[in-house]
Amino acid sequence: MKKASGSLALRVALLCALAAVLALAMPKAGRAATVGLILPKDCAFSPDSKEKFSTYLKQEGVPDRGLEVFMQRPGSDKVSRLNSMRKFLAIGADVIVVWGGTSLKEIANEAGRTPIVFIGAWDPVRDGIVNDLQAPGRNVTGVLGKTSMPFLLDNILETTQSRVLGVIFHSEVVDSMAQFDELKSLAAGKGVDLVAVDAQGMTTESASQALNPAGFLYLAQGCVVEGGVYDALKDLNKPAATQNPGVTGGGVVFTLAPDMDETLKEAARISARIIKGEKPGTIPVARIKKILFVINLGEAQRLNVKIPFSVLNKGTEVIR
Repeated sequence: MKKASGSLALRVALLCALAAVLALAMPKAGRAATVGLILPKDCAFSPDSKEKFSTYLKQEGVPDRGLEVFMQRPGSDKVSRLNSMRKFLAIGADVIVVWGGTSLKEIANEAGRTPIVFIGAWDPVRDGIVNDLQAPGRNVTGVLGKTSMPFLLDNILETTQSRVLGVIFHSEVVDSMAQFDELKSLAAGKGVDLVAVDAQGMTTESASQALNPAGFLYLAQGCVVEGGVYDALKDLNKPAATQNPGVTGGGVVFTLAPDMDETLKEAARISARIIKGEKPGTIPVARIKKILFVINLGEAQRLNVKIPFSVLNKGTEVIR
């Protein structure tokens, strides 16, 4: 009897061990998942971004039952951004999706082991947030927001006769500074003079005086907010280009940016992989294939800017 009893105990122990292994191997997607979206007000996302993101998560196999997606739209100030991040950390979000390199850098310093998926960051390697685009490391991965600065600058120069380009940047926004540095390097090689204004503390009067020689403006990331810079841009009455997605009006004639629906879809795909058990640091940073070159003919006509057909022909979307 003792031998049979010992054999039974061994079988039970083996079955328990197997069950434990299987439990560890089971994807986390079988349980409830909580995802936080932080989309600051200085980025132009559609009002239904939260609903779209939830739909994309479900399409990637995250069960509807128990899935909770929360969204915060903080202001452009650091305190508002940090408050949004800390709320999601406090509720124990499984993944936090955050827009922009500045917000990313701030939350990466506070998140501990909470997985972070970024969108819209221009150069996270340059900013010391990830080690490498193919192997990000830490608890961070995401979707690159960078588009071709040479392409945009060439189309600006093809449209204007001026060799002076005005730049509005924001010294506290890491993506803005990365764009400004890249633009300075390119301009030097093309014989273009840059006149620049820092959006922090900028007034319409000071901007108008500094940017007066410029025939065209470049609006760096982190500078498109309701009121403030955007109102000043309209008052300057000069054509502008940006790589901020979703920007319309206010003198913006050219926008070159990743498609935002595709960006959300890719972020959801990465988030689903993390929810199912993959480590974010092992998931390569994604690039969006669908890049939109939006030309606003209405703004161009209002500003008496004639856009060459060779430039119009490159547009993926023309707004009248």
